[in-house]
Amino acid sequence: MSWFVLCVKAQQEKKVAEVLEKMNVEVYCPMVQETKEWSDRKKVVEVPLFKSYVFVNLEERYRGIVFGAPGVIRYLFYLGKPAVVRDEEIWDIKRWIADGSKDLNALTELIPGSEIVVQNGLLKDHKGVVYWVNKDNVTFLLKEMGAVAQAKLKDVI
Repeated sequence: MSWFVLCVKAQQEKKVAEVLEKMNVEVYCPMVQETKEWSDRKKVVEVPLFKSYVFVNLEERYRGIVFGAPGVIRYLFYLGKPAVVRDEEIWDIKRWIADGSKDLNALTELIPGSEIVVQNGLLKDHKGVVYWVNKDNVTFLLKEMGAVAQAKLKDVI
């Protein structure tokens, strides 16, 4: 059995996961807590970690069963084949969510060009350079990976 990535309709991740579970398909839709702020109140809501994606664990020959769930669009493909996620990667995501820790801690100055080190999570001990800071987000370049990452400012201060 392999973990495949399903593309689902926007804001339908949780509903698709529930329907697939009722169909006895092993499904994983990682959810995180996020604080939404309006002019008159704040509310903590649960949102999917990966927008428009759900993971399913099933045998190759049973891949078509998921299209019985409303909201499923297609499988995610990589190099012409359905994208497969390793068990270790799913466990890493689960462990990261269970940690509940912030990826960036102890940042005192967020000045473009300053170096940072990710303290926790999947990118622990990776070095980065702050690229851009605005009122809501901080964008930084992960040197070793050659990738750009973004985090909410309130989560890194």
